[in-house]
Parts: sequence; structure tokens; C-alpha cells
Amino acid sequence: MVEYEKDLKKILIWLLGGSRGGLMRLKILLLLKKKPMNPHQLARALNVNYRTVIYHLELLERYELVSRLDVGYGAPYFISDKLEKRWDLIKDVMSIIGIDEEEAGGGKS
Repeated sequence: MVEYEKDLKKILIWLLGGSRGGLMRLKILLLLKKKPMNPHQLARALNVNYRTVIYHLELLERYELVSRLDVGYGAPYFISDKLEKRWDLIKDVMSIIGIDEEEAGGGKS
């Protein structure tokens, strides 16, 4: 998908820095980069409501930034292959919006 690759940086800037909830979505991506997690595990790790996590995961999934193996309750989410290949863009976007990994809660990688 050439168009997806071309627009990925714009999508990330909007989803992570240009819209409400961007920091939460960034935190979710950083956690999923470390290991796959289900929504309940993410909610506990982020100390937020389960429905909040579901909302952000659905948005990230719509833009093909995360994926899951199953649709059932407790199914783990992963960083999508497309984003995994272009993880450098996450670092670029974090720099553009002025957030480092420690500030976002992702720790050092």
C-alpha cells in the first residue's frame, strides 16, 4: 500500500499530536511495542478505564497501527507489521510534538 506508507507520518502526527487523546494513544503504542497486551492489561498498566482503552485501540486499529489475532474478549493487541517496519516514524513524530519516551511513560528503548 504505497498510499498508506506515504501518509503514515501525517496519520501519526494527527493521531498522536494533533487530536485529543494523542498522548494516550502514544502510551498504548509504546506499551504494545514492548509486548502484546489485551485491553484489560493496558487499562491496568495505564491506570485508566477499560472503555477508554477500547476506544483508542479501535481508532488505532482503524488506521492499521495495531492488530489483534482474534475478536474475542481478552484478545491481545500487537503493533501492526506496517507500523513495526516504520517505527522510526514514531520517534520522528514524538520529536515533532515535543515528547520523549520517558515523558510518555514508555521508558527507554
